Amino acid sequence: MSSRLRLLAAVCALGLGGALSGTARADDPADAAALRRLNADYVRAFLACDVARFRDLLADDFCGVLADGRVIDKAEFLREAARPPGVRDFRVTDTVIRLYGDAALVNDLAAYARPNGTAAQTRYVDVWARRQGRWQVVSVQITRVTAPPGTP
Repeated sequence: MSSRLRLLAAVCALGLGGALSGTARADDPADAAALRRLNADYVRAFLACDVARFRDLLADDFCGVLADGRVIDKAEFLREAARPPGVRDFRVTDTVIRLYGDAALVNDLAAYARPNGTAAQTRYVDVWARRQGRWQVVSVQITRVTAPPGTP
């Protein structure tokens, strides 16, 4: 990994620590509902290659860790988002939203078929921050789900 990517990863990690200080709460139904809608927008933008929507959803200081381990910034994310996702039958389940004041974690399980028809799953966590009254994604981490040991 290049020194620039290591630095970006370290900055992401430090930023998340501060954003999530506090206790999780699920008692704000308006925030939870807004985040659920925004998460659905995020998924729609992914499937439609909607770079304009992602430009609005992602904070300028966004950073992400992709399933292949690459650390990317907002500009790289937008370049990736412009490419067709190459998935079929994409569906998101197991959504969990945890609120921490002006920060929130949104966890999901995404199941889909690859272009060759094989089934695949990824889990992702998006970190959202409310800034000037508006929720934006400040970080994402995507993890491939592999079959349990002993599964063909």
